[in-house]
Amino acid sequence: MEKTKATKKDDLIKILKAGADLIRTRVDYRVLLIFLFYKAISDKYLLLVEKYKKEGATEEEAYEYANNDLLTLYDIDKNELYTWQAVSSDYNKFINALYHLASLEGNEEKLKNFNSLIDKTGLPSLFNTENSHIVEKLINLFGSFDFSEFSYDALGDAYEWILYYFAPDKAKEGEVYTPLEVSRLLAKIVEPENDNTILDPACGSGSMLIEQYLYVKNKTDEPIIQLYGQEANDITAVLAELNFILHGIKDYEIYIGDSLINPKFEKVNKVVANPPWNQDGYDENTLKRNKNHSEIFEFGYTNKQSADWAWVQLINYFAEEKAGIVLDSGALFRGGKEQKIRKQFVEKDLIDAVVLLPEKIFYNTQAPGILLILNKNKPEERKGKVLFINASLEYIQHPEIKKLNKLSGENIEKIANAYKKFENIEGFSRVVDIKDIKENDYNLNVSLYVAPIEEEEEIDLEKEFEELEKLHNEYEEKYELIREYLREINQVVNQQ
Repeated sequence: MEKTKATKKDDLIKILKAGADLIRTRVDYRVLLIFLFYKAISDKYLLLVEKYKKEGATEEEAYEYANNDLLTLYDIDKNELYTWQAVSSDYNKFINALYHLASLEGNEEKLKNFNSLIDKTGLPSLFNTENSHIVEKLINLFGSFDFSEFSYDALGDAYEWILYYFAPDKAKEGEVYTPLEVSRLLAKIVEPENDNTILDPACGSGSMLIEQYLYVKNKTDEPIIQLYGQEANDITAVLAELNFILHGIKDYEIYIGDSLINPKFEKVNKVVANPPWNQDGYDENTLKRNKNHSEIFEFGYTNKQSADWAWVQLINYFAEEKAGIVLDSGALFRGGKEQKIRKQFVEKDLIDAVVLLPEKIFYNTQAPGILLILNKNKPEERKGKVLFINASLEYIQHPEIKKLNKLSGENIEKIANAYKKFENIEGFSRVVDIKDIKENDYNLNVSLYVAPIEEEEEIDLEKEFEELEKLHNEYEEKYELIREYLREINQVVNQQ
């Protein structure tokens, strides 16, 4: 089959949409992720092989060099190639090759639990069911395009597109996907730098960490940034690893486990996270299973109904400089144990800013989330103060999902600039002294400190008077009409 060389982002999206149409609700959407990953990496790999052969390397040497540069797709001991092109014509070989990838030398760490992801999608059994024709069509679809000329950023964006495309439906099943616009906004506020270490202790598919990487990459040709993530779901952790590889990111580590109970990472420069909102089951007894609980949760233990401030404390402990956290707005004003913890954060001057986001921008809830920004290195002018930004009106209607809103590029820039300026903007941002927050019982509800200015509707008095006259005349006409009807009816009755 002659391959079509995809050259534009639109080409990629067309391929992915065609794939999405093929699977509908009959095949796990993660099959698309696996196929995109495998085909794109194979194309990139073979391009490297050709490059080295042109430079004088033998075929086997070229395979070895490509193994070291990208991913091992050539088994030196068996003299066997495991690229998409080498196995896709035979469906048994195709599945066996996918399973074998993770065990090839050099891939063990990069593709941890990859086989578990394959099993979870049910892909192997699909070849023996009535849906086998769908998988065959997918293989033919991806096999007909050459992804080798695409940048890693473009391929990574394509991978993200699949996650984003299926996010609304998967949200109904409990999966959480942070909109890219929120991750981009956090990057502009947290401002990661070259040589930074960045952590996401609830990393999901890795999108939030990748946005930190891209932020640095946009400012320097060769970003040197180490990414760390931990994810409780081992299958989701695999999606994050594939996401990093497709973005061309090499310096990362993904751990699997419960970060609140067993954090496997070390302290870092900066932390970003969208932890599960109002996660239940993490009271004092549960949190004390963390071997460093007395240090991490030094401000207190959360109640069983919501672990929001347990996450905030964990993030604060591991962030040596700055952190950006996406939370439910209720975390800002709920009482009890949460208020006591919040009090400590305010009094110790750890909170840099609180941003109220618009409603309906998250796939799994219509509630407006908030960004809580922590900063252990506040500049002098920000000390003893907290910036509140009310961005509840900063949105556009989502172009594809009618019930949702979205942060536009302009919205992101306006919010990020307000954070950097750290000044009062009427109806949008306000710098508040800590003593004022204390007087409000440590309530951090953004609307308490800054409310948006509602646009006043301009009234055209002359037009309104004309409309009133029109209504009055219509009333008079109907009144006379009904009055005449009643008079006629009355005459008929009297005649009887």
